[in-house]
Amino acid sequence: MSVHVDSAVTERWRPFAQGTGLVLASMALTGLVLLPIGINPIGAYAQILKGAFGSVNALTEDLVYATPIILTSLSVIIAFRCGLWNLGSDGQLYLGAIATVGLGFNRFGMLPPVLLPVMAVAAFAAGAAWAAVPAVLRLRFGASEVIVTIMMNFLAVTIATYLVGGPWASGITPATAPIVSAGFLPILVPGTRLNANFLVAIAAAALLSFVLRRTVFGYQLRTIGQNIDAARYAGMPVNKIRFVSFSCAGGLAGLAGFGEVAGIYHNLPNGLSPGFGYTGIVVALLARLNPLWAVIVAFALAALSVGSGGMQRAMGIPVSLVSILEAVLILLVLATRLLERRA
Repeated sequence: MSVHVDSAVTERWRPFAQGTGLVLASMALTGLVLLPIGINPIGAYAQILKGAFGSVNALTEDLVYATPIILTSLSVIIAFRCGLWNLGSDGQLYLGAIATVGLGFNRFGMLPPVLLPVMAVAAFAAGAAWAAVPAVLRLRFGASEVIVTIMMNFLAVTIATYLVGGPWASGITPATAPIVSAGFLPILVPGTRLNANFLVAIAAAALLSFVLRRTVFGYQLRTIGQNIDAARYAGMPVNKIRFVSFSCAGGLAGLAGFGEVAGIYHNLPNGLSPGFGYTGIVVALLARLNPLWAVIVAFALAALSVGSGGMQRAMGIPVSLVSILEAVLILLVLATRLLERRA
């Protein structure tokens, strides 16, 4: 009994231990790049920590930046769990944002208590519909969902750029006209940008964890991801479950777009996402496809990005250092997965 309990505890904490080790290793390797050009890596990392945790505003900014990453990582996790690669969460985020802005103009005259829920549902539906296209192409025609989702990311950005500079343009500002104030998400901490979509992200992570662990659908989804032939032999509706999972993945990413519009910008700006979808892939892998651990990993990477601004101001080091750090981290994650498979 004690051996079984120890094994379960070890497995539960494995994502944390492995993720921490990989982050420290990536910091060490990146530091080796900084030393030859006369930059003290310890001082740089200390400034990142200060910029990320040095004030209440910094902490709330960490949570603001983590919120869309949490949702896009959950999008990646639910697709990975059923054996599919969703690399299109950035595009699905844009479709969710487009739907949010379109309804946020409130041209239908919806009452304030109704508008926000409708915007959220529309964002989820738009992201799900965008994800349904590669899902159908993969399940019906055998097309690679990796290639299709990546291509659709560019298409989503193109559509958003057209709307920003065309039908929804707002003068010379590179953004659409603003949505009505009834479509603004409530602010959780006065004087900051932390809004209610953070609670939505946390609730989504908890719900997905429950579904994967405690429901028949979650069991079927995990079985398909681990052994699709066994799932078919057991009579599971494999294609139906994979389609629903991939569509829900798109819906979760769509909610990230909803939060950015309704909670942060209150319009659709050019360059809405700095790569939230791709960061979500890193988070999902570091968390070993565990939704609850994904919340912690997303917060850590968000703090890294937010703190890089303080590092730049204090030491003059470009924020691109964080991009280098994340690139090294991705390579280490992939190398770890490769070694695990060979073992």
